[in-house]
Amino acid sequence: MIISNKVLAIVIGATGIAMIGQLQNFTTIITQISNGGFNQGLTKYIAENRDNKNEVKEFVGTAFRISFLLTSVTALFIILLSGFLSSRIFDTLEYNSILIIFAFTLFFYNLNSLILSIINGFQEYRKYFKINITTTVVGFVLTIGLVLLLKEYGALLAIVLSQSIVSIFAYFYIKKDYWLKAFSFKIFKKPKMFLLLKYSAITLLGTVIWPLVSIVIRTYVINNISAKEAGLWQAARYIDHYIVNIAAGSFSVYLLPKLASVTDSQSLKKELKSIYKVIIPISLACFILVFIFRDFVIILLYSKEFLKASQYLILQMIGSFFWLCKSPLMNFMLAKGMIKTFIANEMIFAVFVIILSIILIPWFEIQGIQFTYTLQSLLYLIVSIFLIKKYIAKMQIEERVNYKE
Repeated sequence: MIISNKVLAIVIGATGIAMIGQLQNFTTIITQISNGGFNQGLTKYIAENRDNKNEVKEFVGTAFRISFLLTSVTALFIILLSGFLSSRIFDTLEYNSILIIFAFTLFFYNLNSLILSIINGFQEYRKYFKINITTTVVGFVLTIGLVLLLKEYGALLAIVLSQSIVSIFAYFYIKKDYWLKAFSFKIFKKPKMFLLLKYSAITLLGTVIWPLVSIVIRTYVINNISAKEAGLWQAARYIDHYIVNIAAGSFSVYLLPKLASVTDSQSLKKELKSIYKVIIPISLACFILVFIFRDFVIILLYSKEFLKASQYLILQMIGSFFWLCKSPLMNFMLAKGMIKTFIANEMIFAVFVIILSIILIPWFEIQGIQFTYTLQSLLYLIVSIFLIKKYIAKMQIEERVNYKE
């Protein structure tokens, strides 16, 4: 990862990093829409029914069929509108072909996501991490090779190809699993479809709305400040995202299926307390170390051209610390089906970020975005704590009533 970032920084510079950020956010939005946005719901239901083979097959088969249909429609949409999308995302038609290639590889991209969600539901962590390690290695090799050959175009091409190639390797990890046979058009159950789609609204908002917010704000920065400044902001985000992604990944892999299988309030409180005992001291230590050695880290990961990004790191990392503290509570909402609450929070805070960022950018430029991110993360954390406490208190009342009966 360090080597690939270094190569990217030297070969394509801050402007290229901004374009990578735009494409990554776009692919996140498209993949979530095209796979139905129910992967976390699938993980939950697999975790709850992993001892019932028929139930598992019905969930897997239904998920595969929905994903295939949505992927086909979305891919056609991208191909037909590739020119328009390229001009809106990159402000040029030069990368039109990147989007077309992405459309043709989208099915394999989503197939890999589906496989990971199922494996996560079975809590087969060794297999899960093997596929993720393969993803990292394939991404590294593709990025280095294509960037050196094709520069900025190669970096974008690596993004749309890596996950699709990994799906081929993933097959060898799961070829003996009984549920693989459910990847067909023969199995489809409407009740299972409705259960999965119940989670679509939650996941689509959670994983689509924030990349969309990033695209809107980054495009505003490119048009009103410069593409280079947008790239420096993106570089600062990447640095603290290394810490965030490791922690957030462990939440989705371990915490979501764990919370889904816990049914009493005391166990839920114990599980949340145990994760906070780990995440708070470790994340604080990591963020403090990165900030102390920020100039060294930036030169190590990028180049001296990116040193200005160091002034964006303090607010970025404070905001990310609050975001990490909030993340287990978001997984709690997903695990317990708090759909309306989750949707309302995501919508309100997304609009808040866009409006306040656009207000502050003319006055404080990138620092205005960082302040907005930090304030939003803190407020979201406070609201989430209040809501989860209320939910657990309600559970305790119901448990006491049931105990008396």
